[in-house]
Amino acid sequence: MKQNLRFLFILLFITQLVKAQTSNTNISNGVTYNGEPYLVINPTNSQNLVTAWMSLTFVNSQFHVTIKTRASFDGGNSWSTSNSLPHFSNSFGSADVSMAFNKNGLLYLCYIDYRQAPDSGGIYVARSHNGGLTWDIPSKAFDMYEVPSKRPIDRPWLVVDKSNTSRAGTLYITTKPAPWIAPPNRNYFKTSIDSGKTWSAIANIDGGTHLVGNSIAQPMAAPTATIGGSFCAAYPSYVAIQNPLPAYYFAKSNNRGQTFNYSTIISAVANPLDTNLKNSYLLLASPIDSNKLAFLLPNAMNGDPDIMAFHSNDGGQTWSTSTRVNDDAVANGKAQDMVWADYNEQGNLIVTWRDRRSATSNGFWNAGYDFYYATSTNNGLTFSANKKLTSQFVAFDSVLTQSGNDMMGCVYKGDTLYTVWGDTRTGKMNIFFSKTIASTNTNIGITVLTNDKSQFAIYPNPATALLNVAIATDQIGKEIRIYDAKGTLILTQTISYTKQKINTESLPNGIYFMIIDNEIKSFVKE
Repeated sequence: MKQNLRFLFILLFITQLVKAQTSNTNISNGVTYNGEPYLVINPTNSQNLVTAWMSLTFVNSQFHVTIKTRASFDGGNSWSTSNSLPHFSNSFGSADVSMAFNKNGLLYLCYIDYRQAPDSGGIYVARSHNGGLTWDIPSKAFDMYEVPSKRPIDRPWLVVDKSNTSRAGTLYITTKPAPWIAPPNRNYFKTSIDSGKTWSAIANIDGGTHLVGNSIAQPMAAPTATIGGSFCAAYPSYVAIQNPLPAYYFAKSNNRGQTFNYSTIISAVANPLDTNLKNSYLLLASPIDSNKLAFLLPNAMNGDPDIMAFHSNDGGQTWSTSTRVNDDAVANGKAQDMVWADYNEQGNLIVTWRDRRSATSNGFWNAGYDFYYATSTNNGLTFSANKKLTSQFVAFDSVLTQSGNDMMGCVYKGDTLYTVWGDTRTGKMNIFFSKTIASTNTNIGITVLTNDKSQFAIYPNPATALLNVAIATDQIGKEIRIYDAKGTLILTQTISYTKQKINTESLPNGIYFMIIDNEIKSFVKE
């Protein structure tokens, strides 16, 4: 009896251990290159996630980087087939995608489509009215020649004002000169108050006694919008007569960027970082308190690159000293980089990053890596013990030295962390997704994706009383699920025929989503 109880205990322990292990889903399934993902969640439907990334694809007899997207309407358990955003010339390639929902669930996507030598192209904005399933025709926000000698189209960041002020719905895009443009350089921004159809004249964020200076080649402005309706940005500076030390400045505007107030986030002796590391920085604002902001970046003030957090509790007027987020041994030679972060709806902060603490090599070269996260309930003053996101240690690959691998993404909803990143565990750079209960580090299993081949079609669309579903033979026996626009499951039906009929007469008029296996399509009931 004791042996049986001991066996049962061991079996239960192993079962719980297996459940707690992380699992990562490859949502790009690429055979070449996929990188720099972005992830957003619909504020009107917490089950609606959208991810976008850069993908090397064969178009017009040539390889070009294209922006691809997938949408989920069940909290990341299954994902739509991928969309590709258009190129505006046969010779153009795309880069640097970012997205944002407005508070009513309209989704915006911003990306570069351009060619170098001869330089042409710009920054484009597309809209999705159905949670990222489809996109309208993108419109141009920035042109390559708006500042003729500077090519102001690199690393566009898009944010949307979700406040209840008169500025609600305003779009902001920050950008900087192209990578091949030598300093002196400045950062730029534009605004739109009509969903990106038209844009303000290009303008600078730095100014007055808070200029970027003449020595910084890529003075990126990291933007955010507060719940109080302020447009804010953080950016680097070095001008000795302004400040004898290099600095990161904070700019804040309450009138859509017509004027700014400035403060200093950090001013310190520069600690050189390996330029192969992804040393980008991030500014974000609490969704419930307009006075609370956080600024994060990799910094080597402790002897090697760590993830450092700074916070403000007074709307950016003053900033804290630094807090070290990663909790491995100080100055152990292990580098952390590629930071991202998000606030949940309670105002708690989560930070994610790439981490080499388990590598046998120090620094960047030949150092394999994992991805980690930590949480804070006091706006970045202190952080929890670090927890791992990756289901396996990823070996170093020299592709990490190339451009296009600069960022990851995360969304924090309640106690659930949704995360996307690129790694090379498959031998190619691919985009991986995880869904994790943050407090317990419990991973939620995700449906394995199939390829992008469509497995079913629906008609008529819009539907009135009857919806026809034409289904591939290998889908027979699987389940049809229909969700309403709020993400509520309203109908399930087992597939028995290749031509299935669904009675929609009793459904209220509106937009619905049908999921079969891993494929999602939308339809309208009228």
